[in-house]
Amino acid sequence: MANETTRKQILDLFQDQLCQGYEAYCDLHGFTPNFSGLITYIIDQDLINPTNIQKYAVRKEFQARFGGDRGQKTQMVEVLADRFNLSTRTVWSIVKGK
Repeated sequence: MANETTRKQILDLFQDQLCQGYEAYCDLHGFTPNFSGLITYIIDQDLINPTNIQKYAVRKEFQARFGGDRGQKTQMVEVLADRFNLSTRTVWSIVKGK
């Protein structure tokens, strides 16, 4: 129970600090806070690993465009490799999920 309480306290503190930082950033630059801006702020603060961003983008793009048959899958991997400047092997690894 103590670990759950500590974890909750850390998450609450993180959230409060993140919101305060984002609000201060928006005030400083005259931005209207919005969801998209918050995501950009989180990325700019290096809170999300760039590799995870890349993997997420590749997976989502693959899911959105893949039609289902094997030949199309190989072609889509090649398209995504070119689009994201990655090797086909890297894209296959990302698409397979590990």
